Amino acid sequence: MRGRQLVGACGAALCISLAAAAPVLASHRTTNAPAIFTVKVTLTDRQISMFPNHAARGSTVTFILTNRGKKKHTFVFGSAKPRVGSQGFVRTLAPSAQSRVVMYLDFRGVLKYSLGVPKSTTSVARGGFRVT
Repeated sequence: MRGRQLVGACGAALCISLAAAAPVLASHRTTNAPAIFTVKVTLTDRQISMFPNHAARGSTVTFILTNRGKKKHTFVFGSAKPRVGSQGFVRTLAPSAQSRVVMYLDFRGVLKYSLGVPKSTTSVARGGFRVT
């Protein structure tokens, strides 16, 4: 009789502990702590080199822009015009110049970028930066 009471008490304790832990085990997992990293962007007179060309949503990214060309270039990343729900920046760099832009990525999708010459309507190069 004493053994049955002990097994019953242990079973009841187990059920109570599982019932208390169930909401924690079934809860939605949150994202990890945001990543902080650097993206190197090299501009030439004909192309854009970007490494890496992707990032996770919620990351803080430092873009290091370097103009290795012989002309002044304008780099457009994402949306050039500030709007609600848009992200991006525009930087014009002289030859051999460098610029840093720190950006928090709260967008998910592809942010397009382009390289152009100031006061020109055509772009020399284009690409996409993927935010997952």
